[in-house]
Amino acid sequence: MKKNPGLQESKQMSFENCLINNFKEKLFDLSRNVAETGKPVVLYTTLLDEVCDYGEQELAIVNEDFVVIQVITFGGYVPIAVQHQRVFTFDEFAEWIFERSDYLFIQCFNTLDDALVSIH
Repeated sequence: MKKNPGLQESKQMSFENCLINNFKEKLFDLSRNVAETGKPVVLYTTLLDEVCDYGEQELAIVNEDFVVIQVITFGGYVPIAVQHQRVFTFDEFAEWIFERSDYLFIQCFNTLDDALVSIH
């Protein structure tokens, strides 16, 4: 039996789209709760760089309308500061995190599930 590579690619794309769409739905559900409570939710934190007393940490936060990613520096001779910030719509973030890292995507997915379960 001859395999049709176009069909296989189509199935793979639809599975990825399903994951991304499910992720977006969870973000929208969580954002409604954030709007009601006024309490943003941290999706993930990750240490980007750490040398002796100095470090950089990336932090992703869900608020009512956006996912905000901040890179924060701390320690050493540098005061704690936000080095840069990116703001994503939920659609943009779902695509971006899926492409960026499988590990972070799964971590965010689990965080969304945990946050939504604790609401209900």
